[in-house]
Amino acid sequence: MNKNDPATSTRSTVTGSPPASGPAPNNALRALMRPYRTVRRKLIGMGLITTAIALLVAGSAMLAYDLGVYRQTWAADLATEGDIVALLATPALAFDDRESAARSLSALEIRSSILVAALYDANNNLYSSFVRAGQTQPPPRVPSLGGSTRTSPERLELTRPVIRDGEFLGTVFLRAHYDVTGRITTYLGIFSLVTLLSMIVALLLSTLLQKVITAPLTEISGIAHKVVAERDYSLRARKTSEDEIGVVVDAFNSMLDEVRSRTLALEQSNRALTSEIQERKDVERALRRSEKLYRAIGESLNYGVWVCDAAGSNTYASDSFLRLTGMTQEQCSNLGWGNVLHPDDAEATIAAWQECAASGRFWYREHRILGTDGEFHWVLAQGVPVRDEHDRITAWAGINLDISRLKLSEGALREADRRKDEFLATLAHELRNPLAPIRHAAKVLEDGVATGPEQRHAREVISRQVQRMALLLDDLLDVSRITRGQLRIRKAHTGLASIVGAAIETARPLIDAKGHRLTVELPTAQVVLDVDALRLSQALSNLLTNAAKYTDAGGKIDLVAVLAADGLNIGIRDNGVGIDARSMPGLFEMFSQVESVIDRAEGGLGIGLALVKGLVSLHGGSVEVMSRGLGLGSEFTIRLPKAAVVAEAVESGQRDDSCLATSLPPARVLVADDNRDAAEMLGMLLRLAGFQILVTHDAQDALEIASRERPHAAILDIGMPGMNGYELARRIRAEPWGKDMMLVAVTGWGQENDRQRAESAGFDRHFTKPVDPDLIEQALRQHLAAATSPGAVVHG
Repeated sequence: MNKNDPATSTRSTVTGSPPASGPAPNNALRALMRPYRTVRRKLIGMGLITTAIALLVAGSAMLAYDLGVYRQTWAADLATEGDIVALLATPALAFDDRESAARSLSALEIRSSILVAALYDANNNLYSSFVRAGQTQPPPRVPSLGGSTRTSPERLELTRPVIRDGEFLGTVFLRAHYDVTGRITTYLGIFSLVTLLSMIVALLLSTLLQKVITAPLTEISGIAHKVVAERDYSLRARKTSEDEIGVVVDAFNSMLDEVRSRTLALEQSNRALTSEIQERKDVERALRRSEKLYRAIGESLNYGVWVCDAAGSNTYASDSFLRLTGMTQEQCSNLGWGNVLHPDDAEATIAAWQECAASGRFWYREHRILGTDGEFHWVLAQGVPVRDEHDRITAWAGINLDISRLKLSEGALREADRRKDEFLATLAHELRNPLAPIRHAAKVLEDGVATGPEQRHAREVISRQVQRMALLLDDLLDVSRITRGQLRIRKAHTGLASIVGAAIETARPLIDAKGHRLTVELPTAQVVLDVDALRLSQALSNLLTNAAKYTDAGGKIDLVAVLAADGLNIGIRDNGVGIDARSMPGLFEMFSQVESVIDRAEGGLGIGLALVKGLVSLHGGSVEVMSRGLGLGSEFTIRLPKAAVVAEAVESGQRDDSCLATSLPPARVLVADDNRDAAEMLGMLLRLAGFQILVTHDAQDALEIASRERPHAAILDIGMPGMNGYELARRIRAEPWGKDMMLVAVTGWGQENDRQRAESAGFDRHFTKPVDPDLIEQALRQHLAAATSPGAVVHG
């Protein structure tokens, strides 16, 4: 038979065989057809061969495809099993619950195909396992599969990571068996039967069978290729007859139906499992968020929340409360929290809670709780009953609030209110004291029959009492400015001796009036300080005045200054009434009065020591008090830092108050005021006090006199025409001879901003009209005493 034989060509076309393309296929075909002698036999043989080849090709393709799909289906099914096991094992690994992990794995026993299941921890060590009888144990560490799966002819292995919220917890390992041999045997049996029937039909109806067999097989082959390539299991082969070929078509379609049904079932199962897993994850996330939210809300309170059962027994307390008390939840349960109540609060609080739990009323209670720091903390506990649908109490819930600061503030307010009342009472007393003699003196002056000495005494009484009232108000203003940070000090290099001398001069009248003996001891070397001499002497004079007030007549007062490594210490010691230890903590506070010696006081608002503390603090120092008790005297010590001590001069021997001059050499003072009467009268008073006075009524003239005479001090009116006092002060300070001159502002403007403006212009002091001449004289003497002392250092 050659390649041009019509019969051969026809058979090739019917069977869909590719045309011969060379001598090798033709020779093989001739050798195959050589046993057939007739055309019928050749046709039958060709039909049988063609049928056999078509069936073999189709069956092989379907077998390969079925095995591939079968293996993929098993792999997908096992992967789903692995994901489910990983999900179920997540809580066990997260909370280290081996028993729960074992139960999760043993549930796989119902899957007969699962041979081995193992769970590994985050360190890849075996955590728990399930092994079917007759199977080998899983490896002790996570096996390396070269990926997530590994297959063998009848076995499939798979690993799946266990991850929770991005945290790696461990690995799931599964080994399963799938029956490939049985499936191939079944498939070959069906295939053999179909082939046998096809061959018998081919023998009987060779021509018809060529058409019947070729067309269905070609269609089956095409569908098989499409199924493999496109994975479209909805394709079917057309059945054209009810004979064996139809059976083959039915068998092929049946296999497709089975594959499709299994695929759809697996896909549906996967979707259901995926949906269920997602729902569980959503529920878990919602629960975690809810738990974190309510826990955060509870812990945001100072001492958190608490929960009790219907009988009032504690079942939960926040960590913040447990940390405060150092208790455990078990210790806090029932009424264990009562053990940390303050002894004065415990019995009443427990009784009130039991009554509240029985009555169902809202709980509101303030009590003190003992903390781990050994201190009692004020806590406000409040709560409400939780009721069911039948209005029965099922639990109690509430909060603990830290109100320690509120209690401290409340106590401070009460103390401040008490001290305010005491201050107002004292202020009224201190103002009434001078007003009474002033009123009486005024009555004497009004009486026309009073003699000259009586009128002079009355005027002296009025002057002394007005000065006393002015001092009270000045002290109040100074303390107020210190408290608000508005008092400024003007530092200069000044000798310690001159500062102490100025302070003694101020306190001398009271010391002499009570006949006290004052002893002063200064360092053997002359000490120069960088301080505000006026303010420091004011602090020392306050302490000396206090010592004189609270020491019986004829007492002893010692002022001792000692240079130390850390600065200068100035102590003022007396043998007076002393101070009770309970009064010392608040002694330097505003309006502080020592009750035990209030009847010994010489008057005052209780602000002197507060003023001393404020003035010393502005110099970077501190004030301390010591007393051995009532009747044993007291000692106040001013400690100035090392930075305040500028230098020590040559030794000058031991000093006492006798070496401190109480009078000043004649000093030149310039008085400038456009009000002639005011200028002349003030100049006259200061001239009588021993000063050399230069008077002018014009600012420009005052500048020329100051430039020519170089006075020690200048008292300047602010509201002068042409050039006001502020400008005059600035121009004086701009001159070399005016840098250390004392400048005093006298004006009718007395607001705080007026004082600040005067200070910025260069004035040392600011007085509001009408001014007390004694105050100006005192300020001049203190300043000039500091400026003319041997230790004073003029700078600038």
